[in-house]
Amino acid sequence: MNEVLNSNFDAVYPRIENAINNAAFIAIDAEMSGIHSERNLKNSLFDTLNDRYMAWKRNIQQFVIVQFGITTFYRVPSNNAYKADSFSFYLFPRSIPLKNRQLSWEVEAIDFLYKHGFDFNKFLVGGISYIDETDESLLRDHIAHGDVENYLSLLSYDEEENFKECKSKVYEWISNKLENAPLKLEVITPMVQYVLHKDLRNNYNDIWITSDNKSINVMKISSNAQDDLFKKGNLEEALLDVYLGFSKVFKLLSSSKKTIIGHNILLDLMFMHQQFYKPLPDSYKEFKSNIHTLFPQIYDTKFLSFELRKLHSRDEVNWKINSLNILYEYFTTQGRITTYNSPEIIFNEEFSHKKNYHSAGWDSYFCGYVFVKMAHIFCVKKFGTGLEERTASHSELMSSVKDFINSINITRGNEMYMKLDGEDPVLSRPQWLHVKLKSPSLDIKQLMEKFSSYGSVDVMPFARRRVLVAVSSHNTVSNKRNKASDSPQMIK
Repeated sequence: MNEVLNSNFDAVYPRIENAINNAAFIAIDAEMSGIHSERNLKNSLFDTLNDRYMAWKRNIQQFVIVQFGITTFYRVPSNNAYKADSFSFYLFPRSIPLKNRQLSWEVEAIDFLYKHGFDFNKFLVGGISYIDETDESLLRDHIAHGDVENYLSLLSYDEEENFKECKSKVYEWISNKLENAPLKLEVITPMVQYVLHKDLRNNYNDIWITSDNKSINVMKISSNAQDDLFKKGNLEEALLDVYLGFSKVFKLLSSSKKTIIGHNILLDLMFMHQQFYKPLPDSYKEFKSNIHTLFPQIYDTKFLSFELRKLHSRDEVNWKINSLNILYEYFTTQGRITTYNSPEIIFNEEFSHKKNYHSAGWDSYFCGYVFVKMAHIFCVKKFGTGLEERTASHSELMSSVKDFINSINITRGNEMYMKLDGEDPVLSRPQWLHVKLKSPSLDIKQLMEKFSSYGSVDVMPFARRRVLVAVSSHNTVSNKRNKASDSPQMIK
């Protein structure tokens, strides 16, 4: 696992770029600082897709992705295998000029991340910066029209003190005619680093400045040498590069137009949109259009797992829930029988193999692993059992799941899934049941308890002594009708 922090981001970035550009497909995962700003928010079988989108938009706006995982899968031409290269990024919304950035946490999210090994010190100290396209445009415009005096006015009190202290040290160092060794200065933010660069270059023609992580180095040179060096360095682009940080990886993911894999991916996509692209739109259709433009080919392994169960009996595919960790455990144990001769997944041997569920990097790997195994099963179903004896090509694997592309799982909703590249599916849930209560004393909770033994159910008040009942599947409707008809307290 490649753990990527602010301190090694620049060094690792070429490897990330190469891995994405050469990938057959890319799996992603995100861990967030929270998802519920409304304590009582819950998914309901009455929710339309627009209802669900607007509810989640309202709830997640104050939270951020704190860890992002990417695993690239490269098809090994000579073997029946994919090579996986995983990256786990700690992200931190570092302060930027012109904007007071804020960070909110849900206490339950803190507990959850802590229990699963999230390193809060790496997040706070080593987290990589990012900005969305709106902030990037504002920052570029400001830098293009600004000067040192304007930047000085944007410094916080601590930044201004740091700037003054560094300038004082430079003056003492220059005044010492016998001192020729380079001077290293510690700076607390990229903005101090940039302003100090500009100020020193403008006021001294016999020194040159280079940057390290959270420091700058000052060295004495001739004035002619400074003229040549000025032409080679672009401080403005360097400053923007620092603030962009992980946003460069997001842009790389989008521009590559590679197939993206995620598990129950809707929230991941919404967070990515608001954090690295633009604020979430008020229009549900605009959100779908934006995501499809950014990532034209998406597969949701949770949705695929529901479709897969339709091909096999419960004896063959016997996971009780289709969470990512359960699916991964299934396909690495008893599921090996149903995936005989499927592509092997070769994990990069240079890094740790210790599994850690709910770590973004590892979860992205598990997601891609599960995708390959499920695609193989679909492939055997489509092209015949002969694939259990020969190697399926990558194109055959992808062709076998193409009917499910851009279909995003919807948990407990009126519709079964969201379609990113077209019209959403025709309603496939059973029609709502209209129940009239004989007794005014029967409350909603009691009614739900009476129906709960027959499967998932949601109840909505409709009129006096009347309620609407939404059920999850057709095979339980008749049972619920009989239950209502037989009850001395209610009638259908």
